[in-house]
Amino acid sequence: MNCIWDIVLQAAQDNFESGKLFFKPAESFSPYYEQSFKSINQRRVDSADVEINPLARFAAIFEYLLHPDVMNLIFAEQRQFTAFYFDLITHILAEVDLCHGMTRREFYIRQIRRELLDGTFGDVAREGVNQLKRDKQIAVADELLRVMEIGSSVRAFCRVMKQIFPDCIIYQGREHPQRLYVYIGQRRDESSEKIWCMIRETFLAFDSDVRIFWEHHFGIIDLKETMHLNEIAIF
Repeated sequence: MNCIWDIVLQAAQDNFESGKLFFKPAESFSPYYEQSFKSINQRRVDSADVEINPLARFAAIFEYLLHPDVMNLIFAEQRQFTAFYFDLITHILAEVDLCHGMTRREFYIRQIRRELLDGTFGDVAREGVNQLKRDKQIAVADELLRVMEIGSSVRAFCRVMKQIFPDCIIYQGREHPQRLYVYIGQRRDESSEKIWCMIRETFLAFDSDVRIFWEHHFGIIDLKETMHLNEIAIF
């Protein structure tokens, strides 16, 4: 983990979204590394305050602002503004870094993820997506973009369910294809309930008829795996 884009990506995995990070110029650093953690081999972001070497790649931008002679001329009340200004510029540079090599589709997926998180797709979608980690949020946004391109389908719903609930099993009615029986395969709690509601409202057609089973599978005659006492959902 060296460049600021790498720090931002790792921070997201460590539950520090980019907006929560506060970049500071390090007091002491190696001229060969952009990150200035206590250990050069550190692989996790454990604090929202991140010290970096701003001169490793961006000397043309920061060498004047951070020059000792210039810093000595800045009054005490202006130092806080300078600190926030440095953080703002570094965030912009990090976003530019992250966009390098990005395809148009990846850009659309990230934009959809932001819109899911800020409530553009409704409160149910926002609350559900907020229960997921970043990689799962991107998976939902990816599938939602596909739905926008080719329309909603049971297949899209199944793909999302398998990514979010790996143990789920989905059955489709023979006589009524819009009738679905969904076995989640885990206990029901507030978080999983919000995720399920988000997937259902986002990826299923309005006329879909869905019956959901959480930790207990419904019994199927002649299939022993589903016919255990006290472990069967009956309907």
